[in-house]
Amino acid sequence: MRDQTDELTRELCELAASPAPGSGIDVARAVREGRVRLRRRRFAALGAVAAVAAATAAVTLLPSGGDRALSPAPAATSATPALDTNPLVVEASYGWLPANFDDVSYVPDHGRTVVRADGKVPDDGGLAPIVWLGVYPAGATPSTGRLWYAGGPRQYRVEAPPVEGRPAYWVGKSPTTAEAPGGDWYLRWQTADGRWAELRAAYLQRADAQQILHRIAEKAVVARRAIPLPYRISKVPAGLRLTEATFVRGQQMLPGEHVPWSSSINFQVDGMYITTTIEPDLPESVKSSADADPKTALTRPTCIREHGLELCTQSLNGVDAYRTVGGPTTWLKRFTLLGTDQHDWTTHVLG
Repeated sequence: MRDQTDELTRELCELAASPAPGSGIDVARAVREGRVRLRRRRFAALGAVAAVAAATAAVTLLPSGGDRALSPAPAATSATPALDTNPLVVEASYGWLPANFDDVSYVPDHGRTVVRADGKVPDDGGLAPIVWLGVYPAGATPSTGRLWYAGGPRQYRVEAPPVEGRPAYWVGKSPTTAEAPGGDWYLRWQTADGRWAELRAAYLQRADAQQILHRIAEKAVVARRAIPLPYRISKVPAGLRLTEATFVRGQQMLPGEHVPWSSSINFQVDGMYITTTIEPDLPESVKSSADADPKTALTRPTCIREHGLELCTQSLNGVDAYRTVGGPTTWLKRFTLLGTDQHDWTTHVLG
């Protein structure tokens, strides 16, 4: 917990001091980290954070992915109906990750979705490695030359071996140093469809970090797909605007929580935000002790439990946010929970 707090503090300070981000992935790293860690017990406030992030969005589209055990469910079809009716659609997937990476989370960033792959905590007790995969939109060419942060070093393009025969480079802190400030790594390469992809790594404290990232890039699959989710929502009222959806697991969970995964979906209505979470229904004594926090009393969620899942909704605006949907309980009745077996989850979420 102390490591996470120190990391977040450092990132917020750097973000505040920086006139512009180095890349789309870095743009809201501090916001993303804080937002995901505080997801469940303070998640009603996150809608406002998401709105600010969307208003200041950079151009990077950060995809997610994971194949084999990396995905939260079997690979989804990329058929158009699934892409149109799923709130969690990604632009690329990991085809390979090192064996010590076992958690992949799908989280929002500037109205897009990012994939974060978390590694295991090293034996020496240091920070666990993290990798992000991103793809820039068609026609957007990432640049170098700006400062990493106010008063810091410039970004430099440092040539890298081609990725699948196409141009690639590191974004480094000197003309001959491929590593970025703080021990981070950025690898960019041009994809088969002409767009630029980017890998970022943090806390990858290994001598072969460059080789690892190059192999991840070689195996990455750039293709849109919808992520299967454990619920469906019927007849979403026209007044509600989807702002973000998530699926998080492992180290992306709020410290103190012990559920294996959690999914959430946020809507905006009349300037207010409604957040609904879905996660395994476990005894509170096992799952969390956060309910004892008196600061959450004014925004206590409304919950139902079915098919081994817990479905909760709340808003910092209270019941006023639910006028359009008939109240919190009526809103939850629009959800169909699909159980804990990930093979039963669906890519057709919004009915």
